[in-house]
Amino acid sequence: MTCLSSAVDTEKADLLVIDDDPLLTRTLKRVLEREGYFVDVARDGYEGIKKAKSGFFHLVLCDIRMPGLDGLMTIQHIQEFQEKAGAGKSGFIVITAYDSPESRSRACQLGVTDFLLKPFDLDKFRQVIDHNVKPLVRETPIQEVQKLNQKLERLLAVLGNGGQEGKREE
Repeated sequence: MTCLSSAVDTEKADLLVIDDDPLLTRTLKRVLEREGYFVDVARDGYEGIKKAKSGFFHLVLCDIRMPGLDGLMTIQHIQEFQEKAGAGKSGFIVITAYDSPESRSRACQLGVTDFLLKPFDLDKFRQVIDHNVKPLVRETPIQEVQKLNQKLERLLAVLGNGGQEGKREE
C-alpha cells in the first residue's frame, strides 16, 4: 500500500530525525523526502536540540538510547525551549530498539504520540508519520512556520550567535 503524505494533500511538513545510527537517519531522510517532507537529521540529542532551536519542526522523531543525552531528555529540552520561547509546539514520535514500561510511561508523560520499535516496516512507518503530520500541519501551517522561524532567528541573534549557527536550509 502506498501512503501519500500530507505534503501531497495539504502543505509540506518539516521533520527532524534524531538518531545516532547514520544508516537509519540516511534511510529515513530519503524515504521521508520522497514523500514530500522537508527533513533534517541530528546524530545525537545535543545536535537535535540545537537544530530545534534554529527552526521549527512539525514532527520530531527521536531515538531513546543515544550517547550523551538520551532521547526522552532531548524531547523534554525541546519542549521546554519551545514553551519558554513561544516557538510553536512540535509533535514527537519515539523510534527505538529498546522497549520498556518505564520508557513508554515517560514518553506518554511527555506527550509522545507514537512509539515505533526498530526494526519497523517502512509502509507502517509512512502511515504513522502521515497520521501524525496531518493535524500538526493544520495547527501550524507554512505561514506560521515562517513566522516562528523568524522569531527563532531574532532570538538567536539576541542570544549572541547571530542566528546563523545551526540554521537550517529553507
